[in-house]
Amino acid sequence: MKIFRSRAHFSIAAVLTAAVFALTVGCGGGGGGAYGGGGGNPPPNPSPSPSPSPSPSPAAPLVHINFFGPGAGSIMTAQFGTVSGFTQQLHSQVLGLAPGTQVIVTNSDTVAHTFNVYASYPAHGSENTNAQPNGGVLGPGYQSGPLNPGQSTPVLTVTNTTGNLYIVCGIHYVDGMQDGLIVQVGASPGPQATPQPNPSGGCHGYGC
Repeated sequence: MKIFRSRAHFSIAAVLTAAVFALTVGCGGGGGGAYGGGGGNPPPNPSPSPSPSPSPSPAAPLVHINFFGPGAGSIMTAQFGTVSGFTQQLHSQVLGLAPGTQVIVTNSDTVAHTFNVYASYPAHGSENTNAQPNGGVLGPGYQSGPLNPGQSTPVLTVTNTTGNLYIVCGIHYVDGMQDGLIVQVGASPGPQATPQPNPSGGCHGYGC
């Protein structure tokens, strides 16, 4: 009887061991994957594999447009007249962006500015400093509201409508802080201004 009980005990243990092994294999998802090829089971509580950080779509790269005051200079253009105070690089220039491009506008000056977008330049005195988010679309009707030094807009998406847009600062438009934006596939920013010294030793253009 003693031998029989030992065999029965051994048989039950073997069945339980096989069942546990089958459950472990079943939950292992077929082995391999993040744990490498071939057999082997994942640890009971595996840590998730690190996921690559999301990156902006190649069709919508993130571009920073900056306000610059002192040292920005001004430049005469055929489409937009004299432009000053806005840049995608270092000094004033006409902006150029493809439709759907994602942008952030940053005030890199030492005083507050706005970024107002129009279908044509407004009459002096009709611009304002109210914020008009425009659904996050950088197109006619968008107005940032005052941006303090170092402050940025949320991410904006350039309108899908190609053509020319007109940018002004609602605070300093009367002082000549205006620009143009060409929205076109393959568009790039125009030539930069070369700030010219004036007799007092400062620069030439908005912010001088």
